[in-house]
Parts: sequence; C-alpha cells; structure tokens
Amino acid sequence: MKDEAAAHSGGIEKAPSLARGALKPINVLAIAVAAISPTTSVFLVYGAGLASAGTGVILAFVIGGLIAIGMAMSYAEVGSLFPSAGGAYTIVRKALGPVAGGVTNILFLVLGIVVTASIVVAAATFLNSLVPALPVNWTAFAMMAIITMLSLERISPTSWVTGAMLVLELAVITVFTFFAFAHPALGGNPLTHPVMATGAKGALVSVGAGALMIAVVPALFAYNGYDWPLYFAEESTEARRKLPRAVLLAAGIAILFELAAVVGATLAIRNLGAVSANASPLTLIAEQVMGATGAKILLIGVIIAMFDTGLAGNLAYARIYYASGRDGMWPGPLNRFFSHVSPRTQVPVYGFLVLFVGNGILSIFTSLNNLITFTGVVIVVIYLLVAISALVSRVRFKEGERSFRMPVWPVPPLLAIVGVAIALSQQARSDLIVTAIILLIAGGYYLARGRSIRAGAVDVAVEDMAAPEEA
Repeated sequence: MKDEAAAHSGGIEKAPSLARGALKPINVLAIAVAAISPTTSVFLVYGAGLASAGTGVILAFVIGGLIAIGMAMSYAEVGSLFPSAGGAYTIVRKALGPVAGGVTNILFLVLGIVVTASIVVAAATFLNSLVPALPVNWTAFAMMAIITMLSLERISPTSWVTGAMLVLELAVITVFTFFAFAHPALGGNPLTHPVMATGAKGALVSVGAGALMIAVVPALFAYNGYDWPLYFAEESTEARRKLPRAVLLAAGIAILFELAAVVGATLAIRNLGAVSANASPLTLIAEQVMGATGAKILLIGVIIAMFDTGLAGNLAYARIYYASGRDGMWPGPLNRFFSHVSPRTQVPVYGFLVLFVGNGILSIFTSLNNLITFTGVVIVVIYLLVAISALVSRVRFKEGERSFRMPVWPVPPLLAIVGVAIALSQQARSDLIVTAIILLIAGGYYLARGRSIRAGAVDVAVEDMAAPEEA
C-alpha cells in the first residue's frame, strides 16, 4: 500500500538504493568536519562578526558555541530515531509533519545552490590575491566543476579525499592560532568590555547586546555542518549507534578549533579600526603575526580548505534532495529525477547536476558579498525547526528506538530555540523578509498538496531496523 501511495503522490514505486555500508564512522566524521571546516569558517565569517560586534566577536562565538552544543544534541537524538539520507529534512517531516518537512526541503534547496557558490568564490578571491591573472568568477566556476566531478564518483574514495585535505586544513588553522596567541597586541578586555571602531578615525565605542547578537548568526554559520553525518546514514556502518557520536564529536572539534582561532586573532589585533575596515581582516592579522611569506603559505592552506568545504557540503545536499524525491515531495517527474541513483557509483547524480548549474551560475555572475548573513538566517530557521522537532519527538514517539538520549532534556533544544529566536530578532530586515517569502511560498505549496504528500513518505531500514512510522 505504501508503494502505491508513493506512486500516486508522484513518488516512485521502488527507490533505488545508495551504497549501503560504503562508509565507516571515521569517513563520515571526516566529511562532517570538512563540511564545517574550521579554517574556511573563520576566514569566511570573521570579518562579518568583527564588523557587527568588534572585539565582541569572541562573545558571539561563545554564545554561538553554546547554541551549537544544544543543536548538536538535538540532531544526535532525533537523528538516531529517524536515520535517513534526508537528515534534518526527514527529522522535521517525521516529527512536525510533511508540510514542515517540505518547507525544510526547500530551505535546503536554497542553501544548496548558494552556500557552495559563496565558498568557491571566496576561495577564488583568495587565489586571485596570490595569482592576479586568475579571474575570480571563472576560477570559482572551474572549482565548482571539479567539485561536481568528484561528487559524482563513489562516496568511499571521495570521503578519503576530503579527509586528506581536512588534515592539512586543521594543521593550517592550528599554526595560525599559535602565531596569533604568540603576538598579543589588543588593549582592554574583550570579554568584559567589548568595543568596536566607528567613524573615519576609528573611534572605539562599547558594543551593545543587539550588535553582539547580530554577530551570533555568522558564528552559527561558521559552526554549521556538524549534522552532516546524518545525511550518510544509509551509506554508513553502525549508523544508529555511531552517527550521533559523530555529530557531537564534529560539533566539539568545530567549537574548539574555531573559538581558539577567533580568540587568538582578536587578541593579536594591533589597530581595530584598520583591521575592521580591511576586506580580509584575518589575512591582515596573519601578515602581522606570520610575515608576508607566512601569510601567503597560510592562504594556500585556506584555499585548499575552502575547496574541501565545498566538496563536503555538496555531497550532503544531493542526498537531501534524493530523500525528498523518494518521499514524493517534488512536483511530478522531479521526484524520479532527484531520486535517481547511478547504477555504477550509487550516488544521486541528477541532484549534483542541479547543484552544479545553480552554484555555477552564481559563481560567474555574482560576488555574493551579502550572502553570508542571508544563508546564516536560513540555517538558523532550520535549527529552529529541528530543535522544535527534538521536543515534539519525545512526546509523539515515546517508544521510538534512540541510541542517544540527550542529557538534561529539554534544556538543550530550549537553549537553542531561545538563542536562535534572539539572534533572528536582530538580523537585517531584508534577509528576514526574503526568508519569510521563501517560507510562505513553500508552506503554501505543500499545504495545497495536502494528502498527496502525507501518503508519500518512505521508511528506510537502517541496519535492518526500520524507523518508526509517521503518526
């Protein structure tokens, strides 16, 4: 009956399978940490945090870290209850219903065609500073093409590629952090009295709570990616038991490396006004603490790290679209399109092609200067939905099998909800309006589809243990 319902709703009668058991926990952890990429994250968002909160960027990353811990626990618990390639999409669909799940799916579609482009453009910009002859946009497009080719191959060897680049990037951010701590120059105490530079002369003023919370969203963007193990549940060994641990471990690694780098970089600031006004503040700090040659070597590592982040992120987005296509969440033929799996490589090839087209176009035609805050808003909306799911799932699925139960429930998801709500209240109105429009259009579409999307969900057996039926 379920297969018939799925076919009726525009889904597929028998979804092709991903490569079961292709990944070990260490491979999945490597992909997750590469997706977070402490090096990429800090170099990508530190400037936005510094511009919003000055030296309060340290407190913003501390607050973001606390929210990330609450979210990691929420992802780990509900992810162990509903293991699926859909990850957060499946969590929200199962816990809150197909309309909320559909909205989450569309938010991931937006992220998928924006985030990777923003990362490769940033990487190409850094590369252009080293080799001016390389045009930024076309170099970014070439990077996206290489990422797509690697993504289309079997997941196991691709995961080892991401792991090798990850080792290099962790070494890069560790060296930078060491040099930054070895050259303290900042006056005052950024924890008790954060300040920011204003005006042409860079006068220092105290940072208010509102400015601090604005910087929390870039911090959350920086930490984002610890949920990545969930998207490989159907391709992993011991998924129910090991993947929640991988989520928590990935979050811990991200917070440790990124917070250390942010603290070190901030303490090494010699002139807050000059650093805040610089287009790449961490590059300037690196030149001051490591010298010109050291900074260039560091930038090479940052470029590799950013490429690795783009690859790791790309791997997950296509799997989300695959799972939602299997559930019949897309219009008509698009369900078969997104859920198609290559018989040779066992990866969702068409999802990767959509990602290539979307990110490729953005790479060529936009500088993406304002997308960090926008994508940060989209990410925290997904956080909000997952945190609510972590609360609801304890009520709706009391007897569901969980290999991980978060301590002091419901404190972690409540902490995340409160933190995310406050952070959202301080964001740019334009970002909030665009996100609200996406939510309204997606919600209206899935409400209009009504019963057809309720009939399409597919329960996937992971290690011969089926996820609980949707109530």
